[in-house]
Amino acid sequence: MALSPSILKSLIATPTVSHMAKSTPKLTQTALGWAAHDSSGKLTPFMFKRRENGVDDVTIKILYCGMCRTDVHFAKNDWGNTAYPIVPGYEISGIVIKVGSNVSKFKVGERVGVGYVAASCLDCELCNSFQENYCDQMRPVYNSIHWDGTPTYGGYSTILVADHR
Repeated sequence: MALSPSILKSLIATPTVSHMAKSTPKLTQTALGWAAHDSSGKLTPFMFKRRENGVDDVTIKILYCGMCRTDVHFAKNDWGNTAYPIVPGYEISGIVIKVGSNVSKFKVGERVGVGYVAASCLDCELCNSFQENYCDQMRPVYNSIHWDGTPTYGGYSTILVADHR
């Protein structure tokens, strides 16, 4: 089952930095997501800010996002570690709407996907062998704190900013 942001669009009234050691770009991009605010797990519309695109980032207009039982567990705090509000969703697909100046592999308008990993150090042996999910500094796409100190919000939303790698 996939969740399409076209439903979210009807609810909207108005329409880098890749390494953990670098500074935080401003949170300038408004996003609308579906968030749980308590252990009832009920998802309701939630406006929040995403960081501005950094030199190594792409901004993605989310078109679809997978729905997993893990999302339900986190929304209902079944494992006792949910940070509310939580915008679940990973296995995200969409269209690139902005690219950073260091990005050459992707162009505006291309289709892209993002899995479970929102951030990692990108410098360790694991990251350099494309095993970021094992990095000690890996941060999941939701229910975590990103390297810039902001909460990570998942794919049940309108946009996502991600490192191009």
